[in-house]
Amino acid sequence: MNFLTQYRKRVSLLLVFVSVCLLLISLSMNSCSTSSYDTPVTPQTTSTLISPETLKAWADSGVVNSMGFDRVVILDVTSQATYNAGHIPGALFVNSSDIYQIRQEGPATDVNMVLDGPHMDALVQKYGIDNNTTVVFTSGAATPSAGSVLSATRAYWTFRYWGFSKNKLKVLDGINFSWQAAYGLTTAPAPPVTPSTYSVKNNPSLRIDLRSSLGDMINLAEGKMANAVPIDMRSVPTDGSYAGKRGSTAGVFNPGGDFTVFEGRLKGAKAMDYTTLFDSANNYRFKSPDVLMAMFTSVGIDGTKTTHVY
Repeated sequence: MNFLTQYRKRVSLLLVFVSVCLLLISLSMNSCSTSSYDTPVTPQTTSTLISPETLKAWADSGVVNSMGFDRVVILDVTSQATYNAGHIPGALFVNSSDIYQIRQEGPATDVNMVLDGPHMDALVQKYGIDNNTTVVFTSGAATPSAGSVLSATRAYWTFRYWGFSKNKLKVLDGINFSWQAAYGLTTAPAPPVTPSTYSVKNNPSLRIDLRSSLGDMINLAEGKMANAVPIDMRSVPTDGSYAGKRGSTAGVFNPGGDFTVFEGRLKGAKAMDYTTLFDSANNYRFKSPDVLMAMFTSVGIDGTKTTHVY
């Protein structure tokens, strides 16, 4: 009995010692970061749009520009002058021209083309991005307008095209305008960045289904693509190129000085002015899902068709 009693006491003391050690390890790990592999600050959700409040919570937790698995990078896709005038604290400047590429498509050189692999690798490496990074896209302008949203959403689309997980890509709803209204902007310089060595070759697959080639659009116009609907997103559709008004669309080789040979729209295309997707009275946030769904349905977009937007 004496032996068993001493044995039980020693086992009890050992268990207490182990428990204390585990507690100390846990406390020391939590003191380094508020995030853990079990409880990430940036959960992988299917929601692409995030609010300024959510982004502020991430920033306050310390994950913005951190080096851990839960790292968040804010990319402000705009001009250098606009970034210098005011941006979200911790946001990194991305020149809006860096998300486009001038190259040949079909018979001629064209602008606003999707980045090729080497250019995309250079972009993600410059900002220290890898497959564990949550990327938040935003943009801004001296005067709030719907046009500024295009840079942020184009950058989002580019990352999706090159195979980055949708769960790790976010767009700030209302971009810098909504953040400024809630918290204000800063003119502090961008924080230093440790470049990554990540390549889009490591992504699971290239999302070629997200881009229509010139040949695809020709087939669409000729009625050779079943269950497809073309949507013309240019502004002022009733009094511009969509309506066939001469001189509405600037040319490629001397923008502002030359114009496209033909004005008009793709055969069968419906008009939807992209500026109508946002609420100007609410810092240009996207309109509610039910309102957007009604707008899409009105031009023939539904779950049975492939939508080709231009």
